[in-house]
This record gives sequence, C-alpha cells and structure tokens, in this order.
Amino acid sequence: MKFEKEQLIFIPIGGSEEIGMNANLYHYNDSWILIDLGISFPDETNLGVDVILPDFEFVKSLKNKLAAIFLTHAHEDHYGAITYYASEINCPVWGTEFTLALLRRKMKENGTKFNFEMKTIPKNKNIKVKGFDIEVINASHSIPQPLSFLIQTQAGNIFHTGDWKSESSKNLNETDYFKSLKKISKKNISSIVSDSTNALIDGKTPSEDFAFNGLMKIIKKRKGCVLITCFSSNISRVKSIISISEKLNKKISIIGRSLNRSIDAAIETGLIKNSNFLDLNKSKESLSNVIIICTGSQGEPTSALTRISQGKHNIISLGMGDTVIFSSRKIPGNEKAIIKLENRFIDRGVEVLNDEDHDVHVSGHPSKNELIEMYNLLNPKCVIPVHGNSKQLRANALIAKSCQIQNVVIPKNGNVISISSKEAKSISDIKTDVKTYDNGNIISLNDERFVVRKHALWNGLISASIVLNEYGEMLTVPKLSQNGICDSVKMRNTLLEISLHIEDFIENTNKSKTFDDDYLVGEIKKIIIKEMKSSFYVRPITNVHINRIQ
Repeated sequence: MKFEKEQLIFIPIGGSEEIGMNANLYHYNDSWILIDLGISFPDETNLGVDVILPDFEFVKSLKNKLAAIFLTHAHEDHYGAITYYASEINCPVWGTEFTLALLRRKMKENGTKFNFEMKTIPKNKNIKVKGFDIEVINASHSIPQPLSFLIQTQAGNIFHTGDWKSESSKNLNETDYFKSLKKISKKNISSIVSDSTNALIDGKTPSEDFAFNGLMKIIKKRKGCVLITCFSSNISRVKSIISISEKLNKKISIIGRSLNRSIDAAIETGLIKNSNFLDLNKSKESLSNVIIICTGSQGEPTSALTRISQGKHNIISLGMGDTVIFSSRKIPGNEKAIIKLENRFIDRGVEVLNDEDHDVHVSGHPSKNELIEMYNLLNPKCVIPVHGNSKQLRANALIAKSCQIQNVVIPKNGNVISISSKEAKSISDIKTDVKTYDNGNIISLNDERFVVRKHALWNGLISASIVLNEYGEMLTVPKLSQNGICDSVKMRNTLLEISLHIEDFIENTNKSKTFDDDYLVGEIKKIIIKEMKSSFYVRPITNVHINRIQ
C-alpha cells in the first residue's frame, strides 16, 4: 500500500478491540514511528500457546523508513514483544531509565541478541525524528516512569495517552499529570489516541495512598505471616509495603524472579533504596514477623505462589492464622485459575483477602471523570479509543461524544486512519495476523498445528504400525497404541478388533494397491476412525506407519 508523503497516518497493529499486545504505527513525511510493541497472554481457548504476539510483517516491510520505537512503559503488553522481534529491529528503541533497565534485564535473561540502540528519553526535551517532533509527558500508572506522547507534525498533532491515571504516586515523586496537560492544551490537538480500560467505571481512580491505607489497616491486625501478591512491576505498591513493614517493625522477603528483576531495576535507577530484604534460605526468622511479597497473583501454574498454595514450597508453609492478600486485579481470562489458587489457601486454613472486598489495590487507568476532564481540557477534533475490548472502546467513544467531540473513530487492528488538523477517518486496511512463539519460531496463531493439538486434546491419538514384505504381504499383526482416549478393557478389545479389520483389509486388497502407501494409509485411517467413533464417540488424531522390509 502506498502512502502520500505528507499524510499523517495512524495504524494500530495490536491493542485495538483487545487489552494487551499494544503496537501503534504513525506515518508522516515518508517516515514511521512505532509506539509500543507488546504481547498478550492466551486464555483457555488458546491451547498449547504460551504468548500472543502482534503481526510484525508490515513493520518489517517498512525497512529503514521505521525511524524509531518509543515505549510508553515496561508492562509486558507494551514492551514484551521486543525480545521476540529483536533481531528484526534496526532502529533506536526509546524509553525511560526504568523501562530500559527492565528491558536490558529481560533481554539478558532470555539470551536475546540485538543490534538496535537503546536510547534514554531526555528530561524536559523534545525528541525530533524525521518529520516528527515528540513532546514527552510524564504520566502516572501502576509502574514507574510511564509516558504519554504529543506527536507534532505539520499535518496535525496527535496526543497518544498510553496507560495513565490522574492521581500520582507520592512515593515515586510523580508530577501532576493534568498540570502537564494544561501546558499542551493550546497546541491545537487533532486527535487523542485514548486508553479505554476503565471507561465503564464511574468516578475517579484513587491514588496509591488508597492501597497503602487499606493494606496498613489489615496488616497491623494480623498475628501470623502475611503474604502479599502483586504485579511484579508495581514498584509503588512494593514501596508501600516496605513502608508498612518499617512502621510495624517487620521484615520483608521477596519471592519471584520477575519481582526481583523489577526491584533490581528500581534500585539501579534510584527508585528504591538498596533495602535489606530477608533471605528466607539463610534466615531462621519466624514467619510471623515477616511480610512476604510474592509473584503469581494471576494463578500462573509455575509461580512460587501456586507452589505455596499446594504445600510444595521448600521454605514457606502457610496455614491457620496466616494471611494471603491479593493486592492486584484479576486480569480477564485468569479468573478461574485465581479462584482455584484462593480456594487451595482457604482449604489450608489461610485467610484470603482481595480487592473485591478490601481496599488493597488501585487501578492504573483513568475512570470516566478523568477521561471527561482530559477531553474538556485538550478539546481535540477527534478521539480514537484504544486499549480495551469492544465494550470499553464504545464506552470511551460515548464519553468523548458527551464532551461534544463528534468525530470518534473506533479502530480495529490493521485499520489505516488518516488524520488531519480537522478530522480523522478510516481510509483502508492493511493485512494483519496474530502470531505466537512456538518451538523457536514465530508463527501464525491460525497454524494447523494448533488445530491438531486442540483436536488431540479432546479426541486423543491412535498410532498403527503395519509391516509388509516385498510382495505386499503382512509379516506380523498390526500394532496399535492409543493416548488420551480410554484405558478400559473395552479399549483393548476395540484395538484388537481394529487390528483384525486391518488384516482382513490388506489380505483382500488388490496386490497392486498394496504397494501404494498413500492408499493404504487413507483406508486404514478410515477403518480406525469408524471403529473409534462407533465405540467411543471420538475422532482421534490417527497416525499410520507403513514399514516395508525387503
């Protein structure tokens, strides 16, 4: 697809009509920039899939016209795909000190090789890239150093919010977001590309003080061990818990690789003082005097929290009198795994508290009142809702229209949206796919292997081995084996029956046909599937091996 040199274009290749996998392209003056390159995680329908990636094919086709990648912050859904596409990135990657500190650690842990330059975004200074003049606005979110970007061009100005909320975290010394917005409010903003995550929630998102006060109220009353699980990148929450431990004269222990990685990055960038965390492997301290901060809040099966809930952790054993606090929200799709995790703790006599009934977590996204305040302040010609499912995007669109902004464009991934100083409109589409990482390769999520895996999960597998001589005669009875269907006597009898049917088929087949492997495999599969469907009501994945001995 060809673009006019002076066209200002926005193309989401991920993150529209979904939460996660954020990747947003902007074009002007025959150059492109990409804001964020994130991942999302599979739900129960994506069997055999560990991670979901945006389609990078169009970005690769831009070659040296891609001038830069800008990262709003270091959440996986905004920067996690960098490690998967690192070898194909040939432009600078810009981020804050904390974002790049986490990115470097992630690349090192994964053994990822890369040639691109990591550039730290300067404080109080615009970044000029080809025809783009990028003004950086410090935001507040649930991770240190999040950013919004004012993308200024001769064709129009776009405000890309990233993830934000208006109430800043005092323990991270964040600046007032709306004071920064007032400074750019006179710059004739054409469009706002707007976070929609909390567009259905009334009111205003509270500050970190809300969670701090709620946690303090709970922890100071507890006599046993208190374990708090939170998102590993929520350094403001970690600092709140550290402050609580100091006030209550308790020790802090950190459990989880990703949490330790985030804290190391926070120490490196001066966000956390090098605290004297307790190493439970070397300490005989009673757990009743310890606050444990642990990863695994989303019920991840390999996390330390899951092992603790199962009584399989080599150090930590919780029971009656102990408390587990979920200082995090349930990410959509993870609800069942989290409930199972909570129930395992409850069955062990552990008290389980979460944000549904207690003030132990705050969101990092703007609610309705904050969106209204932003739209009224910046008065854009158009709003483009992103970062949300269909319901959230439409709720954001209604909020914009209630602020007298009539030009609202709700995008889908791949939409080509033309933006001018007066309006924004969808003009065409580029082809986009959804990718995943499997066995060392990036492939389409629609690859046949995933269909086969899903089919095998519900229907099982059967393998048949047939040995023939040079005359097409059977040398031994067919050998059959099955996995995932049934282990009953009925199954053994059915396999024996299938073996006899295969013998009869080969003995009665025209001799010339017995030398045609494709024919034999096809007919034997029919025999197997017919018998399995009749006996067990399944259509298993069927493998037939023809072995010929001269």
